[in-house]
Amino acid sequence: MTRDHRFHLDREGHSVTVRAGTAREPTEVLVDGKVVAARPRRGHRERVIELAAELPGDPPRPVTVRVDWRTGAGSGPVCVMEAEGTCTVIPRASPNPSAPRPAARTLARHPLRWLRRHLPRRHPRHGAARHLR
Repeated sequence: MTRDHRFHLDREGHSVTVRAGTAREPTEVLVDGKVVAARPRRGHRERVIELAAELPGDPPRPVTVRVDWRTGAGSGPVCVMEAEGTCTVIPRASPNPSAPRPAARTLARHPLRWLRRHLPRRHPRHGAARHLR
């Protein structure tokens, strides 16, 4: 399961993507691949995030994106975009497959190197060098 949620909508010739991250990562609104609004959640208790953005054009058209964590039925948030007096639910984009964790790969390939790196080093006592002679 992914930790971030992505929503995507094509509106008036522009690509609108919303990325709602975890409590530590910001929620971002991207228009045509550029971040136009971003704000982190203020802890896991904040349930609704509103972001104001603009769609490019002459004149620019303001939109409000609302990410609501209350209404998601345990599967994540619901994303709604308000523009020109209409509300549109932004559908969820398909998640990208996650890459394998590099730490697990390192441990599987070189377990002795991993142990040497993570175990505390033992330094010989000052008198130990004399006993070897």
